[in-house]
Amino acid sequence: MNTRLPETLEAALDELEGMLPVWLEKLRVRAAFDPQFDALAQRILVKARTDDERRCVQRRLDAMLARQGIVRRP
Repeated sequence: MNTRLPETLEAALDELEGMLPVWLEKLRVRAAFDPQFDALAQRILVKARTDDERRCVQRRLDAMLARQGIVRRP
């Protein structure tokens, strides 16, 4: 499955990923990250129109966290 996301979703994901390194560097309390990230991720996920788009967005979100060394339970 190779879903091409609309530009708006791609841009939102790119923006979120771009801010992660600085955000994590300045983060004082690690426990605060998950709910903040989830809120921003949810704003992107609700814009996905199909199940394929939602799965693709979720994969991108998971991958960006993994690149930062963040592993979370599903």
